[in-house]
Amino acid sequence: MAKLAAAPAALETYCGFPAARTRQVDRRLLEEGLLEPGAPFVSVEINEADFTLLLLAVASGAPIPRVGDVTVLLAGAVPNGIDVAVMPDNIRPAKMTAFDVLHGQIWSAARHSDAIVSDLEVVETWPEVVFHLPEGAARFHPAGSLANHWQGSKQRRSTRIPGSAIAHTAKNLFGGK
Repeated sequence: MAKLAAAPAALETYCGFPAARTRQVDRRLLEEGLLEPGAPFVSVEINEADFTLLLLAVASGAPIPRVGDVTVLLAGAVPNGIDVAVMPDNIRPAKMTAFDVLHGQIWSAARHSDAIVSDLEVVETWPEVVFHLPEGAARFHPAGSLANHWQGSKQRRSTRIPGSAIAHTAKNLFGGK
């Protein structure tokens, strides 16, 4: 477990997100109950799952009042917007969300120096998370959305974080302690 207070500095050092913005985002996630608050006079501790939510929230670029809602939407995004819950049981694959993929990569990077972490792209103008690997890109959208259609009337604005930066941040916060 890492201290929440260490996350803004690590995200600023390795990923380039301003620490002041990260502190505002983590405070909002605490207020909305997405991160577990600590006891009085005790620092808030986070695990890899909490850090995954924080990373999605900071990269989303959402305004502070909406950051919790946007984070929940991004974390629950599924591959190509396909809702597997409506499929028949005998052909239904296991449900996988953007949170599951990113959490697995962060958990592996914190424990294994040779873990593969994909580049992460979070779209700000509509809910979309893209994982970039040499083999191609995996796009995650909210269930039911049309993944192959332009999702808005504006230009697509996104933040792309190199996998190496995510791996260094995870190793710094959770590895070897």
